[in-house]
Amino acid sequence: MYRELLDIDPTYKMLLQESDQYFHQLRNALPEDQQDSAFQYEDTQFSLQVITERSIYLQGFKVALYLFNELRSSSPA
Repeated sequence: MYRELLDIDPTYKMLLQESDQYFHQLRNALPEDQQDSAFQYEDTQFSLQVITERSIYLQGFKVALYLFNELRSSSPA
């Protein structure tokens, strides 16, 4: 999904590059002993994002199945 966004959405690509740049600036501004904490924070945020996206996708799929069943049951036989 992200690869497709990078290929088709220039705004997404630009924002991703900016986000990476700002995070690296922040991490490099930290003392060395705190840089690992910044990396762990970034990694945790990514994991949370993956879980959230999967949940949203599954909810959308459930809604689509519900609507499909509603349409099928309301259609004349």
